[in-house]
Amino acid sequence: MTETPTRDVIAAVERFLESSLQPVLSEPGEECLRITPENFVIELRNGCAQLQAWDQSRNLVRRVTAIQRESRGRLALKVARFGKSPGTIELVDQCRQRDERLPLRSNRLQFREQFRRFLRREFPSYKLVELSTEADLEHSLSPAYPRALLRQGTSAWAAIGAAADSVHPDGVLTFGLIWLDYLRRREPTLAIHGLALYLPLLNAKTTCLRLLFLDPAAAMYRAFSYDDQGFEEALDLHDYGNLDTHLDPEGHGHPVHRMNLHHDNPEALLEFLVRAQIQEIDASLLPAPVYGQVPAFAATHRGILDLLAVDNRGRLAVIELKAAEDIHLPLQALDYWMRVAWHVERNEFRERGYFPASELRREAPRLLLVSPALDIHPCNERVLRYFSPRVPVERLGVGLQWRQELKVVFRS
Repeated sequence: MTETPTRDVIAAVERFLESSLQPVLSEPGEECLRITPENFVIELRNGCAQLQAWDQSRNLVRRVTAIQRESRGRLALKVARFGKSPGTIELVDQCRQRDERLPLRSNRLQFREQFRRFLRREFPSYKLVELSTEADLEHSLSPAYPRALLRQGTSAWAAIGAAADSVHPDGVLTFGLIWLDYLRRREPTLAIHGLALYLPLLNAKTTCLRLLFLDPAAAMYRAFSYDDQGFEEALDLHDYGNLDTHLDPEGHGHPVHRMNLHHDNPEALLEFLVRAQIQEIDASLLPAPVYGQVPAFAATHRGILDLLAVDNRGRLAVIELKAAEDIHLPLQALDYWMRVAWHVERNEFRERGYFPASELRREAPRLLLVSPALDIHPCNERVLRYFSPRVPVERLGVGLQWRQELKVVFRS
């Protein structure tokens, strides 16, 4: 975006303030600051438009470079933050444009400050050099989870937190791994040892279970929980070894002949085609039986269909199907795979009568992630880099015309 002439910037800000009843200044990652004639100035300084706003706790100074967007009750400005990268601020008239995101942003900022205090307590020798709740669509970083970079010399940690009222608190590990991977690429001179996670106590179990199946050689992980009374503690991942899973006797699952076809449901259609042509997915897989939702898994919100097959050597294969792009696919698939692996280790599939014609091997099952090739989220590969070698993952992309012809066009 080209720079806006200084006189136009100042005129636009003055015009906005003259027409506003309750103006506030909003900057990503910061509390909204109420604007009054006593605490706000925009003026020409050194040939540039300089904006200054303050209250009892902070003094904000920005050089305004351009008008990004101007509308009734809202003025978005491109700014240069001294000594930092360019950014954006918004002037909002709360009377005329009640932005629903402002209360949400306020809640997120409150949790961000709680997260900041936690980091200072748990990493006292590290400097908190970055803390953000700003969305970064380019790098798939969500504003729902505050993220931080802690540094001590050339040593560093990535950190991320999940608020207790998050819509999807279990999604914190996906975005934490993306954040860790992004920082390692962005800061090549730092040794970023791993990821620290700040989790609501009631939602910590899923994340802790997932951490047990990540590669300790790729990164270290530290998990902490907090409750609504303000109590915080470090979590021992070894306390999370027991899974909430059960395996019904064969016949309670859904083998291939019991499937239903729903043309208006792409996941169901993909399941139908994979079941019917499973050797197109992998020639070593036996065409029958193929089971669905075995073992039973309570997390029905996953939006992923799970199939269980066996290959000609007697090794089980977990097949996770997703017909649309899903950033959480790898870790949600891991949730199901770890439960299958649990029952395999205990020889329970054989005992309960599954795959009666096969000599089942007590070997970690394969994990096959099957999606249309053009609907695989680009961050899935980054997350999979952190999986343990104990989880043998294969990504399979089917062709654009998969509804007419099921054909694998790439394997990874």
